Amino acid sequence: MQSALQSRPTFLQNAGDLLRLAGPLMLGQLAVFGMTVTDIYMAGQVSTETLAALQLGGSIWAMINLLVIGIMIANSPIIGNFWGAGEEHRVRFQFQQAIWLALPLGAVVCGAILLGILMLGYLDISAEVYGIARGYLLPYLITGFMFPAFFAFRSTFEGMGDIRPVMIFNCLAFLLNAVLDYIFVFGKLGMPALGGVGAAWATTLVMTFLLLAMAAYGYYAQNMRRLQLYQQFAGPSVTAIGEILRLGIPIALMIAAEIGFFAIIPMLIAHLGANVLGAHAITNNLDALAFMIPLGIAQALTIKVSHAQGRNDPLAARQICLTGFKLVLMLAVILGLLKITLRYEFASLFSADADVQLIAANLFFFSAALGCFDSMQMASSGALRGFKDARVPLLIQILAFWVIAFPIAYSLALTDFWGEPMGVYGFWVGLVIAALLASTMMLVRWNLVSKREIANWSATTNQADN
Repeated sequence: MQSALQSRPTFLQNAGDLLRLAGPLMLGQLAVFGMTVTDIYMAGQVSTETLAALQLGGSIWAMINLLVIGIMIANSPIIGNFWGAGEEHRVRFQFQQAIWLALPLGAVVCGAILLGILMLGYLDISAEVYGIARGYLLPYLITGFMFPAFFAFRSTFEGMGDIRPVMIFNCLAFLLNAVLDYIFVFGKLGMPALGGVGAAWATTLVMTFLLLAMAAYGYYAQNMRRLQLYQQFAGPSVTAIGEILRLGIPIALMIAAEIGFFAIIPMLIAHLGANVLGAHAITNNLDALAFMIPLGIAQALTIKVSHAQGRNDPLAARQICLTGFKLVLMLAVILGLLKITLRYEFASLFSADADVQLIAANLFFFSAALGCFDSMQMASSGALRGFKDARVPLLIQILAFWVIAFPIAYSLALTDFWGEPMGVYGFWVGLVIAALLASTMMLVRWNLVSKREIANWSATTNQADN
């Protein structure tokens, strides 16, 4: 055991391994984020009503696809365990079970989209905005059915540590989406101008491309041929599919718990005025972009930890986690200092209104603190996913964000319980508190889980030696 400890990689070696894995993951996520930005930008060129409709329809689709991602991403650490153990036949079997799960899940997504369209009819919006939003969501019935299958492929490749195809295909999808948006939205190359609905059809074609590209890679790529993913296709296994759901449903609910906090703030501060809403949107969007960095590292930690667990090496798993935590904290501090130093410059990029700029610049102080705590929360939850630990992190997320932080945030922002109402600043104080609590509890949970795995491994090793 002593020799094994002496041969452990250094911090720089582990950091390099993580960044080589996280870099393509970050780039792939940025490409996906860029597709959304492109849709919104082009919709804004058509009309205010089109922009509003796409924001409404896009919000519905975003919540649905985040839940799908949460469920299907659970396939990644399971695949990672089998891959780390060298059990390629079980990798093939697990991929096939993910495909089986994707089929009924795609049908559920379609039902959720139809429900979202129905709910739009009860909102206090104009008939024009409703018509565009409805037309925008209808093509997503096709996109939504394909989306879980796409993630079955993606989670399998990521679980194996083969992340370059995901990055390459996402980047190509970004470029294709921009071209198709231009053609369909504005009616170029002989196509009719479809406005916001055209952006949805562009997304549908892009998702078709992504699914076919993933399927072709799984069949034709040299490193995939030996796996024979499509050969000896097993029937659905209740046990294997149940394992994905056992891990995936808590992950999906955990994502919803945090995203829901962010999503509800604009509704609660709408009465404070457009300036406040605009400043909050600026800060929130910049944070979403910055969070791609810890998200990439968190995904890399999930993969690395699952591989180490598959090799029955919990010491390596703990060491790579410690490296990831240090790395993500250093990057978060750097980003936080940039937000504070360049707060007025960032604000002026998105708005020419002096009041909006001032409020946004003030919010960047809270954003800097949030980034540090939330980065640690994301990294530690990613590590726990690698250990297949999801239920306790879900409880932590609900406790931190909704049981403790939200009542404090609401009372600070909109009541005089603590003194003069703080408005939007009160909600950002709540976000910082939630992230601080969640990150602290997640780290404590990770420490307990990783030490437990090491203790079990040591006991088994000692028994084998005796």
